[in-house]
Amino acid sequence: MKVTLLGTGTSFPDPERVQSGVMIESDGSYILIDIGSGVLHRLTQTDVDLTSLEGVFISHFHIDHWSDFMTLLQTLWLGGFERNLPVYAPPVIKEWMRGLFEVAVPFYRDKILIEPHALAEMDAVQCGSFTVSTCPTIHSDHDSRAFKVEKDGKTVVVTSDTGFSRDVIELARDVNLLIHECNWLDGPHPEGVHTSPSELMQVVEQSKPMKVVLTHMMPDVVRNKEKVISIIKRRTNSEVIMGEDLMQIDV
Repeated sequence: MKVTLLGTGTSFPDPERVQSGVMIESDGSYILIDIGSGVLHRLTQTDVDLTSLEGVFISHFHIDHWSDFMTLLQTLWLGGFERNLPVYAPPVIKEWMRGLFEVAVPFYRDKILIEPHALAEMDAVQCGSFTVSTCPTIHSDHDSRAFKVEKDGKTVVVTSDTGFSRDVIELARDVNLLIHECNWLDGPHPEGVHTSPSELMQVVEQSKPMKVVLTHMMPDVVRNKEKVISIIKRRTNSEVIMGEDLMQIDV
């Protein structure tokens, strides 16, 4: 599998980082995990064939994780995408789609046929050649998901937004690659919303992934790169790197 970080930023504007998005490719097809603002532009900066898209996974319905969805549909329609498009998300996906296609933009309702799939907290689906399993994350009062993607014995976990979570630790145990949010620096923050470096250190220590890539980072986290990475690496032999938009990782 090849993993491309399409967006490693947050809702806070950053000229170097767009909002959340990850692409996972294998054998000429791919899936998207989250598609925040700017992700479609990042996709056009890759050499991927947009018509090879197997499915879209949306972790939760904060706008920085789905706001490019409709522009993606328009691009697929104009590009001659001829298959149904599976979209996987927490159960509120049904209401979300009604809001989009019956109220906000009915023009696009029949341009691309969407197959909505509501994900239970602990679920597993087959999307093309990828097996994707889920667990709930801890993100305020939002129903949200982390995703574990498996193919040919390789494993990638994308947490999306989460505070410190035992479920995420179990999902990520011994994976090849853990893409974990690190939204803010250590300090006083609301509990159960996002992850700090010291909390992520505990996640990595317990889950023992081969490689960890940080994403969903506020600008002050990026500015303190060396300090953040040193905290996370304090009790692990895992490789820890800070993600950047368009960074590619072979798994």
